[in-house]
Amino acid sequence: MLEKTPRWENRKYLDWVATLPCAHCQSEDETIIAHHLKHRYAPWSGGISYKASDWLTMPLCYSCHDKAHTGEKSVVDWQAQLIFKTLDKAFRDGIIHG
Repeated sequence: MLEKTPRWENRKYLDWVATLPCAHCQSEDETIIAHHLKHRYAPWSGGISYKASDWLTMPLCYSCHDKAHTGEKSVVDWQAQLIFKTLDKAFRDGIIHG
């Protein structure tokens, strides 16, 4: 049996991510949530029945979040880059300290 890596959990970080515009379509509506890495990045998303760590999130609106969960390539293929962009903003804004 493979051992699961402990998750980094941080509600404040998730709440901050949800204040950003959608990383995919740039929408700035009230449906933005912090979406955790999924699909083809499964080893980084923790595997079956295991959510990715909270640092592996990006802001997505309801529509783009639905696309991510249905496997639409226009969102799924760009998850890593969208997360890197979110992390870059978090460091620059002092949300995450180095």
